[in-house]
Amino acid sequence: MGGPTSRKPRSRAKVKGYKKSHSTKRRHRDVDQIQDDLKLETQQKKPLKFEIDEDLPGLGQYYCTPCARHFIDASTRELHIRTKVHKRRLKDVLQEQYTQREADLGAGKTREQYEAARPTETVDMTM
Repeated sequence: MGGPTSRKPRSRAKVKGYKKSHSTKRRHRDVDQIQDDLKLETQQKKPLKFEIDEDLPGLGQYYCTPCARHFIDASTRELHIRTKVHKRRLKDVLQEQYTQREADLGAGKTREQYEAARPTETVDMTM
């Protein structure tokens, strides 16, 4: 009887490319980007304003900054604020921002502070 057939090499490469492009096309904003938006909001002391955009839900006027989502109207946004998904996202965003310095320390890279071998002297050139 016939056994299992083998596939051609790289026969799934096309599917992999489609999946990758689909996931990057609909990529959500990362937590550190949202934290930067929240810092900007606190500096300006008002929420982010978007220009009227017909492609966005609600013309881009009803935005939830911690979740980085646009809503159709204010009532839908208020319903979203009471949900568990929003509260979880808010908890994630309010944590301390991950910096490059922490990443370097985690990788074992350290930044050493060296003292000067000789003190630098400034010479006064006025005569």
